[in-house]
Amino acid sequence: MPAPVIWHITELAAWEAAVRQGSFTRSTRDADLSETGHIHASWPEQASSVAKRVYPDRPDDLVILEIDVGRVEAAGVAVDIEADDDGRGRGYPHIKGPLPIGAVVRLRRTKWIGREFVVVA
Repeated sequence: MPAPVIWHITELAAWEAAVRQGSFTRSTRDADLSETGHIHASWPEQASSVAKRVYPDRPDDLVILEIDVGRVEAAGVAVDIEADDDGRGRGYPHIKGPLPIGAVVRLRRTKWIGREFVVVA
């Protein structure tokens, strides 16, 4: 069975900087791994609600990093699943260290249509 795929929403410039540096360390908007202790991620079905909550001003340059959990763990970085304490579905994945660039298997483009966050490619 293939390893699960998780998503992380970020600004394109943050991803491009990470590619130059060799790893991604942005936890969430305006916060780094060193501040939070993990990189926030989501399951694909959670991405829209995350985008609306974290990016309510709807910036144009958002991308989704599609991440292979097996590749992350093969690099020695753990991926934990936050407990679903509110009973609304699956808990959120947390990447417990720097995200290796090679664990990102696809960069997905997004756009906002009105108030809706849409994955376009």
